[in-house]
Amino acid sequence: MIEILAPCGGEDCLPAALNTGADAVYLGVTAFSARKNAKNFSFEQLDEALFQCRLSGVKVYVAMNTLIFDDEMSEAVKTAQILYEKGIDALIVQDTGFVRRLKKEVPGLRLHASTQMTVTSASGAEFARKQGFERVVLAREMSLREIERVVRNVDIETEVFVHGALCVCVSGQCHMSAMYGGRSGNRGLCAQPCRLDFTCDGRHNVLSLKDLSVIEHLRELDAVGVTSAKIEGRMKRPEYVAAAVNACREALDGKTPRLEQLRSVFSRSGFTQSYYDGSIKDMQGIRTKDDVEATSSILKEIRQLYDKPYKRHKVDISIVIHAEKSVAATVKCGNIAFEYDGGVIPEAARSKALTAAEVCDRMSKMGGTVFEAGDITCLIDDGLMIPASEINRFRREIIEKITEKLTKKEDNK
Repeated sequence: MIEILAPCGGEDCLPAALNTGADAVYLGVTAFSARKNAKNFSFEQLDEALFQCRLSGVKVYVAMNTLIFDDEMSEAVKTAQILYEKGIDALIVQDTGFVRRLKKEVPGLRLHASTQMTVTSASGAEFARKQGFERVVLAREMSLREIERVVRNVDIETEVFVHGALCVCVSGQCHMSAMYGGRSGNRGLCAQPCRLDFTCDGRHNVLSLKDLSVIEHLRELDAVGVTSAKIEGRMKRPEYVAAAVNACREALDGKTPRLEQLRSVFSRSGFTQSYYDGSIKDMQGIRTKDDVEATSSILKEIRQLYDKPYKRHKVDISIVIHAEKSVAATVKCGNIAFEYDGGVIPEAARSKALTAAEVCDRMSKMGGTVFEAGDITCLIDDGLMIPASEINRFRREIIEKITEKLTKKEDNK
């Protein structure tokens, strides 16, 4: 199924993405990110993010998608090497000179072609493939028909923006911010001058576009063969991330996505899907007073979407309890399987004996984690007793063992 890819401008957005069901996240570190004014991640914060994402089975893509000056190249390559050693899943890049260095000096690093490369055709995607990219992030200005043409004709993964801001210029080609104030979008510093009140023939705000939203078409994109559904927004708040990921998850699950909730958390006079439809109608929009008031009224409701971990893994546990023997368990969680002996020795019951149902009930309590009980079984001899605290400890140790196996870096390269 198509991947739901969420933005994480800072570590506060990570729980919003993970706890609503994102399959992958993309983020920037402190240098070479096209969102330089986002909070971004220090290397220490990235380590914690990688741990949390591995635990959830979520991929981490890091954006180093600015143009890189010659005197910065060595530092950029060194940063990429550090990221590779930390175990990121891919690096998002626009600078082809940087790509050439990476293929030579960090050959194992998986590369994604940034939307700043303005890939709008099968020939552009083929060029990216030949450069060594394994995925291309297609430009936001493409229709479904154009997207499908790339998917059908080029052997490369495709990533498509399904929700978020649109640039009035073609993706990656705008120099307006650089010309107006010396803040280049290709260096991560776009000041968004297009949101100012430019007029034409009596019309106001003619350069400001509504946000794109084609979440209702996610199943259509999945059927076409698109690899990843990307949500724009590394400058947005956690509630925006949660609402967008949740809407995508609902759409893929065959439910009606809560687009009104998504409009409330952030929109510019609503949404548009005109490029996707192959037209350019009804695209202008601004952030109105009503839009701002709608946001303030919905934030508390949206926080409830990500106040608990999203259940990622089913755990099957088969327990055997015999008199005078240590309790043994066979554990399976996805591709992980092991035998576990926690050193718990049952006692002879003084009054009421422990039942298999009671053991299974306690072993099933995995709330507050990314785990949920799968098939829990117990074979127990008659007349035995184990303190509830010991059963709880046994369960916690099993979960800790699974967590250790899931989060090992070498298992996720």
